[in-house]
Amino acid sequence: MSADDSIKAVLIDPAMSHPEAGKPRRPLTGDAAFLSQTAFAAREGKVESGIWESSAGSFRSNTTGYVEFGHILEGSARLVDPDGTVHALTPGTSFVMPEGYTGHWEVDERVKKVYFITRF
Repeated sequence: MSADDSIKAVLIDPAMSHPEAGKPRRPLTGDAAFLSQTAFAAREGKVESGIWESSAGSFRSNTTGYVEFGHILEGSARLVDPDGTVHALTPGTSFVMPEGYTGHWEVDERVKKVYFITRF
């Protein structure tokens, strides 16, 4: 058994004591800013989990090359599919963005999620 094959106890720190800051690569409206903190990474960065937060704004999402599972902890947002279908995301909502998803986020105030990403 390799180190990647054993159970890991991971601390997901909702307070994000050591966050990294960023901005959307594909902004649409507003001046959204991100905070994120990786709690776990393995398989040379192909697997990652942590906490992510965004301030208000809208921005495109493109999951080419990866699948993401998310679970909303605080705040609310909407994911809007290319066909206009709206998915309301509120605390307790879990969602999966499949590989190649190209919708967009609409964040009215602030939203925080725990995420798990698998890259191909």
